[in-house]
Amino acid sequence: MRAMALARSLPDSSTEWWIFLGALACYLLGWLFFAWRQAKSEGRRRPARAALDEIGNDDPEVSPAQAATWGYNSWRQFVGLVVGAMVVAAIAALTDGALRVALLWVVAPVLLIALAYVDFREARKAAAKKSRTPRART
Repeated sequence: MRAMALARSLPDSSTEWWIFLGALACYLLGWLFFAWRQAKSEGRRRPARAALDEIGNDDPEVSPAQAATWGYNSWRQFVGLVVGAMVVAAIAALTDGALRVALLWVVAPVLLIALAYVDFREARKAAAKKSRTPRART
């Protein structure tokens, strides 16, 4: 029962908040890097501005059912999140001390960058698919 209470609580210390904010920043920076690299390879004049312009550019046609499942368009996104969480939990449970810290400092950012890459590619595929479909005339 204590584990369930801990799972539902917010972080108590500032260190835990910095860890969560660092994970979010790592994911966002990875996504922005992929968007910048894509814009640069497309020959855009200002690739950094193009990457920043994509933040918050959500699809307004997302169904409520999809929004209820956190908007996962692909099984790769969901599996990536679940497997990443399982790997981090296994490292935290099976190691101790300096080894745990070292592994988490290496593995967690790699997993976050990989998840950002999968999300970036899925967003690109959805945008390409949306631009190829002909719109109905009104």
